[in-house]
Amino acid sequence: MKNGITYLRNRLTGNCEANYDCTEIYEVYFLVQVFDPSFAAQYLDATWVDKLSAIPALVELIPRLKYELPAYLTKCAGNAFDHTDVDTFTKGVLLFWANNGKEFPTWALAMRIVGAFTPSSAAAERVFSLLKLMWGDIQMSALADMIQASLMLKYNQRKMG
Repeated sequence: MKNGITYLRNRLTGNCEANYDCTEIYEVYFLVQVFDPSFAAQYLDATWVDKLSAIPALVELIPRLKYELPAYLTKCAGNAFDHTDVDTFTKGVLLFWANNGKEFPTWALAMRIVGAFTPSSAAAERVFSLLKLMWGDIQMSALADMIQASLMLKYNQRKMG
């Protein structure tokens, strides 16, 4: 267990081979915590907003994020989410944004951007593995919509009929 923790720490702090270095993505995921209203209420300030410029997709939004910061922080105050249960936490944060996002549209846009980030390529790799298992070389001439429908059913563990 100790070796695993050391390995992870080295990857997150850049003390490993370049192709295993996770410091950049770690910084991104550290910064996007501010889209959790309970975290934002405690830690978010204009300096943190400036740091969001480390995320290229948010650079142009920084001035508007700063302008809307007081409104966002006002709504964040008093929000607390159960961080021990992923489903409860996720539903709480998404409900917050659904109910309040119109009051600070730039923050809502930024939330949609960072919410679309994929933390790993595991889902894409799973799709390609399923394709390989489901379709042989002869079947690759099947229509794309048939392949897509079959793959979606299999990926989502649904059954026909």
